[in-house]
Amino acid sequence: MDPVDSLLAELVESLPTTPAVLVNARWDVIASNPVARAVSPRLAVGVNLAEATFIDESARRTLPEWREVSRRMVALLKHQLEQTDAGDPRVHGLRNDLARRSDDFSRAWHDDDRPDAFAVDIVMDHPDVGRMELGYELLRVPGTDQTLVLGHAAPGSDSERRLFELVARLDADGT
Repeated sequence: MDPVDSLLAELVESLPTTPAVLVNARWDVIASNPVARAVSPRLAVGVNLAEATFIDESARRTLPEWREVSRRMVALLKHQLEQTDAGDPRVHGLRNDLARRSDDFSRAWHDDDRPDAFAVDIVMDHPDVGRMELGYELLRVPGTDQTLVLGHAAPGSDSERRLFELVARLDADGT
């Protein structure tokens, strides 16, 4: 597991109403807060978000716009490989593994998509609070291969109300 800067870990944990995760170049979650894990168990430390997107069948059930989410995931992996001359061998290995295990990944990899912005909107059907539309901002951590991913709902929206409902449940549980 990649080392996590103590200040970044503290930042991730200190956001009481914001789903926050830190990922490495392979999109392995290396830090996450309770709100992120309440939004999705796929946002827990140790989960690879690319594998969760393409291999975990629950992603297709809970993400009504799975095809768009999967396309964005591939574009972000391609971008990560382009950041160094030889590309990151860990990302190459992940790409090869996913291509072997998922026809959808293989097809998406051969498209010419590249990220047009470092943000992604995700619509999900949460089993406890219902449909949520969350925007995720992707912030590169200078001097590392890590990205801070912060989620948010539109102010005053049903999604914001549902996100706060999840936070209230966490508070009630003492987590």
